[in-house]
Amino acid sequence: MRERKTAELPAVEMNIMDVQSKRPFSPDLICFGPFRLSVTERILERGGVRVRLGSRALDILIALVERPAEIVTKKELFARVWPDLVVDEGNLRYHILALRKALGERRSGTRFVTNVSGRGFCFVAPISRAASPPALLSNSLAHSPVGLPPSPAGMVGRDETVQLISEELIAQRFLTIVGPGGIGKTTVANAVSRTLLAAFDGAVHYVDFGPLFTPSLVPNRVASTVGLPGNFDDPLAALPAFLRDRRMLLVLDSCEHLIEAIAPLAERIFREAPEVHILATSREPLQVEGEQVHRLDPLTFPPMMNR
Repeated sequence: MRERKTAELPAVEMNIMDVQSKRPFSPDLICFGPFRLSVTERILERGGVRVRLGSRALDILIALVERPAEIVTKKELFARVWPDLVVDEGNLRYHILALRKALGERRSGTRFVTNVSGRGFCFVAPISRAASPPALLSNSLAHSPVGLPPSPAGMVGRDETVQLISEELIAQRFLTIVGPGGIGKTTVANAVSRTLLAAFDGAVHYVDFGPLFTPSLVPNRVASTVGLPGNFDDPLAALPAFLRDRRMLLVLDSCEHLIEAIAPLAERIFREAPEVHILATSREPLQVEGEQVHRLDPLTFPPMMNR
């Protein structure tokens, strides 16, 4: 059997694993550029909006991202996408073209898939993996234009808090909702975000750090959420520059276990991107420049009436 060779292409920064280890990806959420791909749910989305992509083109994309920076031969793609069928190369070229169009390569100038002449195709953009369950993508991101969780149903007793935080966030630009686990920080942040949708012309970007446990992937997660094009070497430096002239609300949810990575990034965005407002939730403050802290109190209930 011939040994599979890796593509002789410029080095690509890999944010999830050592390519040389050849370990396959788990069927979780794979992020690249502004895109998120759920392999198990077979959903590709960009900025919280589902991308329309045919099943064959999606099969090709999955086959390529499972082996980033490696050549996937045409024979391997035929076996993966058209098992037990005999098709010509025209079909493969057609679906590769459809995939590139869906990824917006021509419009953005960003390269995700490259053709290695006479050998096959290679996925060349930096990628990362989020350990988020596929249900998160299918239940919220794919059906929300801003990537927010589902609208909080039956929220009681927090209307004044939501209004207060919304006003303070507009005025101060950077606010962290602080409180113990389960007190409702995410619910309140979600309600605030939806309250301010019109104020930011829909430019509200939600980042859930709950399922992420690798600090080095924090900048990449934020970059992919706000639509920073791929092929960047230092997202920590690229993000503030990308956001400098953009007005948006950036929601950083469940920060407590990644504060050491999130805090300096949030501080830098606040300092260098004056039109970006940041709403964070955490069990403890980020303790950085510009941060205002709102401690969320438990709900109070009226005393029981004697019968």
